[in-house]
Amino acid sequence: MTPGTEITVRYRASGHARFELPLALCQTAEGARLTAALTPIEGVYRVDLYPRQRKLSVRFIESICSFQNLSEALLTVASGTGEHSCCGSEATDKPGKVAPLPLRDRTGTGLSLLNRRQPAPAGTGLLARIPVKETTVVEFLNDVLVLFLIKLHWHMITQHWLREPWRYRYEWMAAIYMIYLLVRSRRPKS
Repeated sequence: MTPGTEITVRYRASGHARFELPLALCQTAEGARLTAALTPIEGVYRVDLYPRQRKLSVRFIESICSFQNLSEALLTVASGTGEHSCCGSEATDKPGKVAPLPLRDRTGTGLSLLNRRQPAPAGTGLLARIPVKETTVVEFLNDVLVLFLIKLHWHMITQHWLREPWRYRYEWMAAIYMIYLLVRSRRPKS
């Protein structure tokens, strides 16, 4: 089994990827070759290898170098097939060049990392299955906003506004107007 097939994605976020490497790639010479090959890729600004944890952490700018291009470059370097073509540089067509192998996911089912993330079909979310009126959603969001504002200003209300109401008269006017609007929106329309 080649080292490229044993690379596993441990963590992936926007601009950051962490890979689990086989022991062969964590050796001193191989690790230095791996980090030296990934660092000059345009868009990659930090490559950290942790040999004891068998972990490779790569930070990159996704608008310049996509995760797919980064993983292809990693597989190419790990399998030792030579130069990688990444992030806008032209691919070299060599007759003996081998196509990169897909990465395994964390569960080891052998799914291709490059094709794993696909958008969910429209209308499959939780809210799509529950019939909800728009007014119900607006009322709920109004309640959430009022509770958030009370929580956010609770210290000011109890420690300052109540002790010096005339000094904070404009804040009291805003709070009373907000309560008036909330009550008015609850009134049945006739």
